[in-house]
Amino acid sequence: MGAAGVSSVQPVVPLGGGALEAAVPGAVVGAGPGISAPPPVGPEDLVSRTVHGDSLLRRIGRGALRPFVPADDVQALAEHGRWIQHPVTTGRRIAVTSMRGGAGKSTVAALVASAYARYRQDRVLALDLDPELGSLPLRLGIRAGHTLADVVAAEPGTCSFDEVEPYLAHLGERLWGLPGTHGTPGDGPDAEVYRTAGIPLSRFFGVTVTDCGAGILTELHRAVLEAAHAQVMVAPTTPGGAASVGRALDWMTANGLAGLVARTVVVFTVHSPHTAQVIDLAKAARILAEVGVGVVRLGYDRHVAVGSTLDPALLAYSTRVTAIAIAAEALRRAAGG
Repeated sequence: MGAAGVSSVQPVVPLGGGALEAAVPGAVVGAGPGISAPPPVGPEDLVSRTVHGDSLLRRIGRGALRPFVPADDVQALAEHGRWIQHPVTTGRRIAVTSMRGGAGKSTVAALVASAYARYRQDRVLALDLDPELGSLPLRLGIRAGHTLADVVAAEPGTCSFDEVEPYLAHLGERLWGLPGTHGTPGDGPDAEVYRTAGIPLSRFFGVTVTDCGAGILTELHRAVLEAAHAQVMVAPTTPGGAASVGRALDWMTANGLAGLVARTVVVFTVHSPHTAQVIDLAKAARILAEVGVGVVRLGYDRHVAVGSTLDPALLAYSTRVTAIAIAAEALRRAAGG
């Protein structure tokens, strides 16, 4: 991926589709007196075994070939590293969008936010704005807690970070997360809550990665995109996915968001190891490059496909490398926005 844009990149992340997110209810239908309800069960409790993103054979082969990595690959990784660590004077907001559910948007948001947190020296926020029980909390292992609507009471535009931190889920040394709902569909934030709390909250973080709900036409989407410094648009690697990207970019151009188009990276995702590539990504990249849009392909990853909380140690090597590439390219575009 060159510094001027991403026209082609190694395969990466498989986007696992929707995962179980509901806990077992606290009461059992038909249970008689004295019968206690079972304890809550999270999605990770249903996973029968851990699955590494790479097969054993691939891991062995990669270890044997590691001393012979082409110089161009090393240079590309070094360039990505420089951009992912790029200093910012004010917090950068990166919106992660998709035109339909199941494209892998929340997975990409989790991977990108984690990449920033690992390689940057400032704070990173993963903000879930999906009003319909989005998967970002699941992917990052966030348990139920406060939401962005709760942060309004802290007055994030004038308070200190110490005052707002209790509302956030601390996920690591430099990564914080904030769910979109309390676990009830439809109780997520609206555009006014985002403008009142979401934008001011981002001032405490070097980078804020916002996982939006599917689509781009609602008032909330409009508020997020108008305030975004860059956009990562996620679509499946299918003709329909490519067509939805084209329609979305055309809509943005016609509705006052043309400036964000050139600050967009499109991530085409592969969901199954048995699905052959049915669109010409090189051709799609050339077409999108004409309007300044970068393109990255995220390939299948067995660990991601499980659909539960992501474990960085179990991700495929190509998934980790491509997540870094997406994060670097998005920040490169955001730095100029």
